Amino acid sequence: MNKDYFKKFVKLDEKVESNYSVWLYTRVSSKGQFDSNNSIENQRDAAFDLANKNGYTITKTFGETYESAKGDFTRKEFKKLIETVLKSKKKPFAIMIYKMSRFSRTGGGAIGLVNELVRNHGVHLIEVSTNRNTTTPRGEQDIIDSLVHARKENIERLEITIPGLTNFVKSGNWLGKAPRGYDHYGPRVKNLKFISGVQELKINHEGKLLKKAWKWKLQEKPDHLIIKDLELLGLKIPKQSLSAMWRNPFYCGIQTNKFLKGEIVVGNWNSIVSVEDFKTVNDRLDNKNIKEYEQTIFSKDRPLQTFLYCTLCGSKLTGYKAKHKFDYYKCLNPKCKCKDMNACTSAKSKHDGVHNLFSNYLNNYSLKDEYMVVFKEQLKLAIESTEFEKFENQKILQKKLVEIETKLNSIEQKYLFDGLDKSIYDKHNSELIREKSKLNEKIDDTNLKISNLDKKIDSCIELSKNISKHWGLGNFETKKGIQKLLFPSGLYIDSVNRQYRTKKINSIFVLINSLSSVNNVKKEDESGENSDSSYIVAGTGLEPVTFGL
Repeated sequence: MNKDYFKKFVKLDEKVESNYSVWLYTRVSSKGQFDSNNSIENQRDAAFDLANKNGYTITKTFGETYESAKGDFTRKEFKKLIETVLKSKKKPFAIMIYKMSRFSRTGGGAIGLVNELVRNHGVHLIEVSTNRNTTTPRGEQDIIDSLVHARKENIERLEITIPGLTNFVKSGNWLGKAPRGYDHYGPRVKNLKFISGVQELKINHEGKLLKKAWKWKLQEKPDHLIIKDLELLGLKIPKQSLSAMWRNPFYCGIQTNKFLKGEIVVGNWNSIVSVEDFKTVNDRLDNKNIKEYEQTIFSKDRPLQTFLYCTLCGSKLTGYKAKHKFDYYKCLNPKCKCKDMNACTSAKSKHDGVHNLFSNYLNNYSLKDEYMVVFKEQLKLAIESTEFEKFENQKILQKKLVEIETKLNSIEQKYLFDGLDKSIYDKHNSELIREKSKLNEKIDDTNLKISNLDKKIDSCIELSKNISKHWGLGNFETKKGIQKLLFPSGLYIDSVNRQYRTKKINSIFVLINSLSSVNNVKKEDESGENSDSSYIVAGTGLEPVTFGL
């Protein structure tokens, strides 16, 4: 029998021929390594040396940057490499990596990926530092062993670093770059001028403007208007960034790092917004996400609709008319167990109506004649204090206006004397003129708001003499105006006990209530000693009274 005949049916491993196309992937794990470029450069040089010795041709390169090895497909360049391999019709013979730890530290996931590349796509892996590769079973096992070792190294490193990082954040320190609005001082910051032995986060100019944004948000100003006002003050911020800020506890001084495993820690930095105000904003945002009853049409007979909040779930109250005759308020949250409440008191109603209760509640904030003089003086101080911010805004706007006018003069000089192209001149000149017009409108609006202080004070006193009467006799719009005036953030009501609760009260009416409290203390003080009235001064943080009700 001629055995040589059957040799053509024997399948042998093909020899590696020269000029095989290979792709190169390089990576470092930190910015410091990348900035020095030593590691990347060394990886690249070693790969090209090995390629020349073995007849490979490096046709594509990936990586050449710093990316964490925490997750394989969280690395953009690594993901790009794998996706390109899988989609490419003309696949490379192999992927070259300096060390398998540069390829992955995930262990099992990486091993599965290697198997898929080799078995399903015929793409091998070559470890440059050792010249190990997957072209042979022994080489493939060596590559897998390297991946397992890289995973082990990563686990050991984490066992050392994680406790240190945990203690660091438990001490109130911030891990990573500080969010927008803060200058980050510390030992490992990117900017050399902020290098410090101890971490310190300081509110910068942007932070002061973001503080205004939080105040506007509390006043329920829409996000698009907040963005517009911030831009006029020189701060551009995308809508997504603003939305993310409302949800970030960092800004109220709270640390919620994953290393804390659910523990809440107070941070070692000054907050931009108080914890209470942060909660108020987020409660409102959460309520918007609750699947609610369909909002009923506003009725002049239900002025407290959407102004009142449920004490059980925090949702707003809507209203409805029963039997085409009686008005009721109910919680918008269908899962809430609070009771529906009658709007008005009638002969058949078991409870006082919500309107009657509100009118009686307003009596707490009516100004008595004997406090008129002291109230007027304290009111003037309170309004001047709140108006101070408007003056500061005015200064910022005026400074911005001067800058624009300087730019206009500069571009005109370049056009007239330096040969600036007319099309470029027309474009920039028109943009600057539009910006100047917007600023002038804002300045005029601010001037209007800070004028006629005495007139505002007189109007406030007149309204404050009998705020309950003004609300009761007023039309629908007047009622809404008075409600917003006293309680800018709305009013909570307990449907069981029929009691009102407040979170925010206009500082003017806090003053009126304080005056009454002082008088009651004096009446009860039998010793005849004078009570401390220093706390009468109105609180800050709220806009003064708005008029024209």
